[in-house]
Amino acid sequence: MLIAFDVDGVLVDVSQSYHLALVDTVSRFLSSRNYKVESEILLWLKSILNLNNDWDATLAGILFYLSGRSLEDFVGQLLEGPTDFRKFYRWAEKQGIELPAYDLLVEIFEDFYRQRRSREKLNIAPSTLSEIKSMARVMAVITGRTREDLDFTFRKYYLYQFFDYIFTEDDLPSVECRKPSPYALQQLFKKSGPCFPACYIGDTLSDSQMVSSFNRQENQRVQFILFMNSLNAGVQADFYVRDEDGLKHVLKKLKEEFI
Repeated sequence: MLIAFDVDGVLVDVSQSYHLALVDTVSRFLSSRNYKVESEILLWLKSILNLNNDWDATLAGILFYLSGRSLEDFVGQLLEGPTDFRKFYRWAEKQGIELPAYDLLVEIFEDFYRQRRSREKLNIAPSTLSEIKSMARVMAVITGRTREDLDFTFRKYYLYQFFDYIFTEDDLPSVECRKPSPYALQQLFKKSGPCFPACYIGDTLSDSQMVSSFNRQENQRVQFILFMNSLNAGVQADFYVRDEDGLKHVLKKLKEEFI
């Protein structure tokens, strides 16, 4: 059995780290203007625009406030096209809106995040991960985090012991290979070899699309398990779970049915 996990929102609760860094960074770049930056709006934009990367979600948030448009109009203008920062710069240029350089945005976001990252808590306890690992031949992580950001949390909670393969932002050759691209999942199967049943546990539309694209391109059957939250109710999945107990139940069922 192959079991692969997303990190943010699945293994780790990031409401006190990445989510706050998102608000902090948008607020920093809008500090000279009279905007009230709301976390609910930024998280909704990240979800509805299918932005797996928090840097890109930050850029989208800045552009939304600078655009002066309603949420519905803004989303309607930017829903189509690539799910990354490039379309925001193109659209901003057409509208005569000046956005911060991406490298500077990343630097400031990461500084805010690293001030907050010690607050992160686990959604899935090490004891549960140990139980899940006993069911699997291969355990893996596919995440949009950088290797450095992952390393802090994984060392803090001694998580490396559970995983055979880890794929981060730093392992991608280009932004086109970020989720929802199936690239990382393809690389995992190349390294692990055939191993079924197989599943990926994620919490976003881009996670779901990564799995469906992989299955379509590779003619495989990886199951997608959605770790549910208030923003992902409409995301399609093979199974839906709300906590670690629900996840264990689904994984046991998958293993039993395959046997």
